[in-house]
Amino acid sequence: MSRRDRYLIEAAARALDVLVLFNEREEVRLSDVVEKLQLVKSTAFRLLYTLEAKGLIERSANGRSYRKRMRYRIGMLSISSSIPFVNEVDQGIETEAKRAGLELVIRHHEFDSARLLSEAESLLKKSLSLMLCYNPDEHASHIVADRCDSAGVPIIAITFPIPGARLFGVNNYRAGVAGGEGLGEQISRRWAGALDRVIVLDISGNSPAQRARNTGMIEGLRANVRVPDAKILHVHTGHDEGALQLMRRVLTDCAKDRRIAVLCYNDVNALGALRAAEELGRADQIAILSQGAVAEVRSCLRKVRSPLWSAVAHFPERFGERLIPHVVRVLRGEATPPTIYTEHVLLTRSNLDRYYPASRTATAGQS
Repeated sequence: MSRRDRYLIEAAARALDVLVLFNEREEVRLSDVVEKLQLVKSTAFRLLYTLEAKGLIERSANGRSYRKRMRYRIGMLSISSSIPFVNEVDQGIETEAKRAGLELVIRHHEFDSARLLSEAESLLKKSLSLMLCYNPDEHASHIVADRCDSAGVPIIAITFPIPGARLFGVNNYRAGVAGGEGLGEQISRRWAGALDRVIVLDISGNSPAQRARNTGMIEGLRANVRVPDAKILHVHTGHDEGALQLMRRVLTDCAKDRRIAVLCYNDVNALGALRAAEELGRADQIAILSQGAVAEVRSCLRKVRSPLWSAVAHFPERFGERLIPHVVRVLRGEATPPTIYTEHVLLTRSNLDRYYPASRTATAGQS
């Protein structure tokens, strides 16, 4: 035996011999490894299994052969690093992307359409395999979609639909209905179904996702409570006036109303409405519905006399678990559904621990 052979690791050499086969052909079958390397079938299978587990090869679309694992770079245009709900979405996607062997590059546009387009163009220069876009501005999303199409980069929209893109995220109408129905049931029980005012506390803009969620909340509420159009007040937060400031003003204007339902587009708005109600000493006159249900909202739900009566959980921490396998299938050229919805559940004080045990509840967050 030569000196070189003394240091040769047979198992490693066999694995490298298998990898060499992938330099000769695009796809390799188990039978190819058996025939070319003169291995027994069980050994060949274990070698392929090990190389797949270590991320060096992957199954082809037909599932009967293997190919070299491609290194994919994914761009993600996300909303804002200052919003805990978005942070949970980002972190979940980042964790699962790393687990799948994808390179993920995240950029935040902070609700600035010019910045969104600038970041999109910057990412597209990085030889992307796919773009994820989490953006409520429908008009700017049209431009992003066009830029991605011109670059030959597929795009997946998160929560907010984009023309020509696959959609992943919350079924906004159904999440709205679930929340409205749940709040309506509580109003029927606590206030005998009587309401003086319904405030729909929306974010800026007027996207299809916003309209669907808000319409759902109103329709759901009306399933249990009579709500004439004249009693519904639509208000929008913006950069100049956040939910707390806006609700201070609105509640002051509605001083004579004693039973008010506040349907909030997201957790940020719900927490602002909650603080305004408490500051003005009107906590017992307000029934707030939130959408998102991050940690701070869940903490408020646990309080016995909180104006925040219920929240629809969107489970942002689980977005990555559902989205990344979908991304991988798109990258492999496999057939995928045009829309995938995440789960949502109505949370109240009575069922909160079933989904989020108190021992795991954190103290930060907005939606």
